[in-house]
Amino acid sequence: METPECPVVRYPMERQDPFHPPAEYAGLRARAAVVPAALSFAGDRPAWLVTRFQEAREVLSDTRFSSDSRLPGFPVRRAHSALIRMDPPEHTRYREMVNHEFVGRKVAELRPIIQELTDQLLDAIAEGPARSDLVPALAMPLPSLVICHLLGVSYADHVFLQERTADALRATSTPEEIDEAVADLGRYMDGVVRAKIDRPGDDIISRLVTDHVRTAGCTPETAADLARLLLVAGHVTTVNMIGLGILTLLRHPEQLAELRADERLIGPAVNELLRHLTITPSLARVATEDVEVGGTLIRAGDGVMVLLSSANRDEREFVDPDAFDIHRTERGNLAFGWGPHLCLGAALARLELQIVISGVLRRFPSLRLAVDLDSIPFRHKVNIYGVHELPVVWNE
Repeated sequence: METPECPVVRYPMERQDPFHPPAEYAGLRARAAVVPAALSFAGDRPAWLVTRFQEAREVLSDTRFSSDSRLPGFPVRRAHSALIRMDPPEHTRYREMVNHEFVGRKVAELRPIIQELTDQLLDAIAEGPARSDLVPALAMPLPSLVICHLLGVSYADHVFLQERTADALRATSTPEEIDEAVADLGRYMDGVVRAKIDRPGDDIISRLVTDHVRTAGCTPETAADLARLLLVAGHVTTVNMIGLGILTLLRHPEQLAELRADERLIGPAVNELLRHLTITPSLARVATEDVEVGGTLIRAGDGVMVLLSSANRDEREFVDPDAFDIHRTERGNLAFGWGPHLCLGAALARLELQIVISGVLRRFPSLRLAVDLDSIPFRHKVNIYGVHELPVVWNE
């Protein structure tokens, strides 16, 4: 893969600043849109890194790049869900079974319940000492409560579900640990699906069972896999965006003050947090045919890592891309991916973030960090970036 103009680089690279992707990404973008790399986490397996915005969208929307991790050359090991491994048209058929549950109007109807759950958590925080860790007190329970409500899953099981999800996604988990965690989640969801077959309720899994399992549109096993994916994707990214997003705003007090003064800025602010932080840093693909991208020929069987966090800092797409700016006019970004595998819950995640961040800023106008920034434990060894803790204080 190495060329004279573009020598092989080692991937992944370490962050020098917890709020920015690795500094080397800027140099890679300047060098080429597609860069050869050796994947250090996979025995220096060769793969291509896609560094720029337009080329990233091109790869993610091109069906000649497969999401099937079982194919030779796929750059990472992944076993979280069969749906993630599928490509169109099979992927499209299964996605359409639940897609209507996450469209804009349907999601907008959830605002009252999300607001109520947020207010309850904020009430509990306010009634306690004037110091709290917002990760366990707010960031973790709110998305879990919401997705459990939508799926018809008991929130009483949230600790088990969160722990097994963390094991499945942890970058340091062994293949055996990942398989075991995924299997545990699968068995749990299989039990939920089979219970809904006998006694359906008013929830996504019940409608999936009624509309598709009972009509032989899909098997109970497929329904359980879909439910598992929705559970994992429906809370883990939002958990980390809440914590890291609030921390980012605390580091920009002037923009935080603007946001408090004008809640109409909450939508643009959330969009900028998603772009700036890009907590899912990359997506993996493998070429099924020879494809030219950005002037580079990617051969069939070559693995590809689409660097979302690099693409969202592309100087060709964003003015002063490393700056955090809630007034940014460029609205598009790749925080939720692109193409057939665009995150199903993007609209739900945006709504949750808007409600939670607005609620925190309104309820705690003097909110500030309780420790030095250097004491904040960031999630460097986890595939979804964020913070493990967010200790804050406020004036009583």
